[in-house]
Amino acid sequence: MTDADTVTLVERLKRRYRRLAKLLLFFTLIYILIIALLLAGSYFLAWGTRPGGVSVEQWVLSCIVLVTFFIILELLAIFHYLLAKRGKKKAEAPQPVSMKGKQVHIFTLPMGAKGGVYSKTFIKIDEINVLNLRYQIIPPNDLWQKKT
Repeated sequence: MTDADTVTLVERLKRRYRRLAKLLLFFTLIYILIIALLLAGSYFLAWGTRPGGVSVEQWVLSCIVLVTFFIILELLAIFHYLLAKRGKKKAEAPQPVSMKGKQVHIFTLPMGAKGGVYSKTFIKIDEINVLNLRYQIIPPNDLWQKKT
């Protein structure tokens, strides 16, 4: 799987889980509204203690179970999305550079400089690590000036 596939997978998961969250919230609110109407009808309209053929306690218990199930589904979706996002970050992280079997650590001056001309100096730290000092000699604006 390439980095682009990982990015699109994470974005698709994000959209899918947002839709799932909206759908579960909608069904939960509808079910709670139905339970509230049944309870109100039971107490205020004298429908009896068994509206819909089920006791009030069973209606409330079913509502609690359903809401708990939906919360667990949401938590699973969130954790799956976070794991996929972490995998995406690991895929985007720069891989260690090696040269002749040694790990190269790159340090650029000035910090965060991009483009231009650099001088490179390699300094041996120990048997397995090398430091690559990159000094920006000419910034990119000096190389490609705008024509007037």
